[in-house]
Amino acid sequence: MEVQVQRSFTLFPTGAGKVTPGEPYELPLTIFDRCTVDIHIAVVYAFSPPTPSNPALLNALSQTLCLFPTLTGELGHDSRGLPCFLVGGQGGGALVVEATVASTLSDHLPLEPSPELLKLHPPTAEPGHLLQVQLNRFRCGGLAVGLSCHHKVADGASIGAFLAAWGRAARGIPASSPPVMLFDRSWLQPRSPPRCEFDHWGTDFIRLNDGDDDGRRQHYSSNNYVDPSRITNFLLHYSADFISKKLKPATNFKYTTFETLLAHLWRKITAARGLAGDLETTVRVTVNVRPRMNPPAPANYFGNLVLNAYAKAKAATLAVEEGGLEAAARMVHEAIARADGEYAQSMVDFGALNAAEGDSLVPVYGEEGNVLSPVVDAESWLRLRFEEMEVGGGGKLCGFLPTWVPLEGLLIFLPAVGEAAGGVDVMVSMLEEQAEAMKRMSHSLD
Repeated sequence: MEVQVQRSFTLFPTGAGKVTPGEPYELPLTIFDRCTVDIHIAVVYAFSPPTPSNPALLNALSQTLCLFPTLTGELGHDSRGLPCFLVGGQGGGALVVEATVASTLSDHLPLEPSPELLKLHPPTAEPGHLLQVQLNRFRCGGLAVGLSCHHKVADGASIGAFLAAWGRAARGIPASSPPVMLFDRSWLQPRSPPRCEFDHWGTDFIRLNDGDDDGRRQHYSSNNYVDPSRITNFLLHYSADFISKKLKPATNFKYTTFETLLAHLWRKITAARGLAGDLETTVRVTVNVRPRMNPPAPANYFGNLVLNAYAKAKAATLAVEEGGLEAAARMVHEAIARADGEYAQSMVDFGALNAAEGDSLVPVYGEEGNVLSPVVDAESWLRLRFEEMEVGGGGKLCGFLPTWVPLEGLLIFLPAVGEAAGGVDVMVSMLEEQAEAMKRMSHSLD
């Protein structure tokens, strides 16, 4: 794929916003922001022609950014040395890149995981902005939008809402429910006095340079690195019929599509890795806790409000043919259920008790390598509204994928584009030498 950058610049919000020019507003990171991975998450959308012009899309983007001011802020530290967002002032903005592609969009459809996707969005290593957008115009008039956002700013539900809002603005539709920002944190407060019913050290956070490390790294993989070229990404497609007529009957229809399919893939990736039967394996699931908090958090809250849930089993337990899928699905379901409002409130209180930790408060996966085995990291994008981004102009969304991610053990669940409701695509990241085995057994019910 031949991509030529035409220009790049910094885009700022237009119109009346929460923050005015002058000294930036210091917005402390919540404990949920601090528990996220310190990287950019990138996604690529493909739209068939005709699509709106770049100026029209960028005007809509600038208007939308007024509703999401932290996206154009900066990560920094307040006067106490604690991490915060610097919103407004003279810095920040979103990076915009305009590019052309020599080929036609149809030459690259359907979208498949490939390092070529990295050309369609700005580099995510040491980026200078929290939000980066690249508009790629193909020779046929097709459009690929490559976007990356720093995870400290927002979780998947928030970015999905932002993308849907940008799409509505591009189509001339006013925002239906503006996001709730954390300038008012009256609803996210610790108890008095704060108390933790759960052990968040080792489950959610670790301390750097802590000599007494025993018991503190309970749920993540060893610090294991390989050359990234040894890791590959591929898509597995599961039709609605396969899920409803083959997988769910094996669990007596007790569990959700995500829980059932994740349990199936947990078993298959464990087998493809060739793990010893007595080795304990772990699935780490990101859970949106907005509706689980007490009282429930605003559904349109913009930021991070997710927890990690963990299901554990010996490899031999997952390999059992009779009832193995139902048992795995039950473990996934129970783990997700434990990420409830009580745990979330304990997390808020933990943040209050450890507010002075500063940069030494590190998420458990902050020290991981690029090989997670025997851990599986599962991310569900099935209800994040990513597929609702429609830019108008007569074109249609014809492809949607996360970018190339060389992180062994990562699973990202996506709604299948262009298929009736219920179909799921799963982006799988594995070692090359294990990927073929995974593909062969991916739809086996054994």
